[in-house]
Amino acid sequence: MKKNLLIALIVSLVVPTLYAIPPLSFTVTPNAISNTYSGVVTLDINGLTNTEQVVVKTYLDLNSNGAIDTGEPQIDAFKVRDGGASVIGGITNLNAPCDRNGNIGQIRMTFPINPATIMENIVGKHIFQLSSPTGRFASSNVVLTVTNANLPQSMSGTVYSNGVPAPYAVIVEQDQALDHPVGGTIADANGHYFLTLPASSYVPIPTVFGCYYDFNTAPLIELTNGVTATNDLNVTLAGPTTISGTIYDAANSNGIGGLLLVVNSGSYFEVIFTDANGNYSTAVTPSFWKIEPNKERLPRREYLVAHKSLQVDATSGSVTNANIPVYKGSAMYYGRIVDNFGNPFRNVEVSAGASDDQGNDYSAKGYSDTNGYYTVVVLGDGTNYWGVQSTDGKNEAFQNYVVNTFPSAQFAVGQAVSANFTALPTTGVISGSVHDNSGTNVVDVTLMATAVINGNNYSALESSTDVLGHYSFAVADGQWTLEFLNGGGDDNLDAHGYVDVTAPHLVTVPPTNIVYNITVYPLGTPYLTEVQRNSSSSVIFNLHGSPNVNYTIQYSTNLGSGWNTLFSLQLTNDPTFLSDQNATNASRYYRVQKN
Repeated sequence: MKKNLLIALIVSLVVPTLYAIPPLSFTVTPNAISNTYSGVVTLDINGLTNTEQVVVKTYLDLNSNGAIDTGEPQIDAFKVRDGGASVIGGITNLNAPCDRNGNIGQIRMTFPINPATIMENIVGKHIFQLSSPTGRFASSNVVLTVTNANLPQSMSGTVYSNGVPAPYAVIVEQDQALDHPVGGTIADANGHYFLTLPASSYVPIPTVFGCYYDFNTAPLIELTNGVTATNDLNVTLAGPTTISGTIYDAANSNGIGGLLLVVNSGSYFEVIFTDANGNYSTAVTPSFWKIEPNKERLPRREYLVAHKSLQVDATSGSVTNANIPVYKGSAMYYGRIVDNFGNPFRNVEVSAGASDDQGNDYSAKGYSDTNGYYTVVVLGDGTNYWGVQSTDGKNEAFQNYVVNTFPSAQFAVGQAVSANFTALPTTGVISGSVHDNSGTNVVDVTLMATAVINGNNYSALESSTDVLGHYSFAVADGQWTLEFLNGGGDDNLDAHGYVDVTAPHLVTVPPTNIVYNITVYPLGTPYLTEVQRNSSSSVIFNLHGSPNVNYTIQYSTNLGSGWNTLFSLQLTNDPTFLSDQNATNASRYYRVQKN
């Protein structure tokens, strides 16, 4: 009897504690949005134990049946703890999902719908899957439906793979004016797609897993007001060659699931996702291919990447172990982005970058929230200098503004540095064309325009040359310095085989609209820079050119009296420091000739 009484007492004490936890619930608000929605999506989880951690994964529901089927891509994954947030240097990382309410046993997460991060506003069904890393509760799903906005213009067609309709292809539209994707849709079981978007010029990018798309076949769709455009798209079945590998955390080698990878070879293009363990595999044609994690989707994971793509040689067969590390941010920039009246800018992309002594370039992204506050993680390595800027080409909100910049900074682990951006309205335009010395237009290279205004450094929105070599900057009053990006990136001048021998270019505004054309020259073209007098009898300068090539430096005291040889040399380093120790004339002119 006493034993039974003891058991009853234990049960009476334990049972109420177990049932104190309310039933688990998982909801998404709103559960339906249009593809032009610019607000946030909220996930609410109730029925958790205090400080319990959960896993949320996102899947693209290709066949729209509301279930996660084999082959449907996982496009995101993250862990969130009840009451938890990612904090660096006492500042919450706004990009990383966190619990935004203070109630024990509940998690509320919000996600901005930002076209720059791709995928979020794809027309179709998006499934959020909630699970427990400890197995305490069964997984459950909620569905977010993205619909076409009620717009008067649309595009439609059929996606074909080797002449056969490709079911459930994903079509992303690249806005040519903004130079980044702004939306997309999922084709139906017959490969047919339909999408409404604001009026603009678009290039469609179809994705069918296991196939590649040739950008040389991409149509340019002029979607003017009220127009219905019809364009069929074609992808090509790839293989039997494959490239496979793992995307992993550089610190602990853990695979990172649900990452978007861009794979390309010349005009050939593929999009794939890593699986739950961070592994990927894709079919390709024999060629050299580049693989790069999409930087815009990494801020939620608090990761950044090495800027340069991984290139693999698949010309002679399949490639394995094409592994790519990503780096967990350990320090952070933070601040606010407003105009000169204090009005905030939302969904602005902020970029941070650095280079180390081993030639590694690092790149990170972050985004401003509804109130203009932003964060972007960096590496607290204590040695590299990190820069931060908000004027890359994706920030169309700044088309009529210029934004201040900051000097580079070093970071220690756990350090947060404030950098607030103030945008000034533009008052004029600097535009022109870039061509080489033979008159050929130079396309897809990026220029920067910087100025000092009222003691602050400002930068205009970056401008890339179009198919005619044309560029354009909206600027404020002041003296602006125009320079090309260099360093080997895809949109850098040197990567296109050119050098700007007359840089930097100084342009003063007003007048309001200035046309300034720039001529560039093939790499290796000799030129002299930084000529300056350092004494009453000498000047110093640098010679640029091609190593192991012979050059002659000449001078003239009067351009009408001819040229005299100063000296000849074989260039060993580019650039090479030179001096003229007999420059006693008030005027001294120099030129270089290739022997």
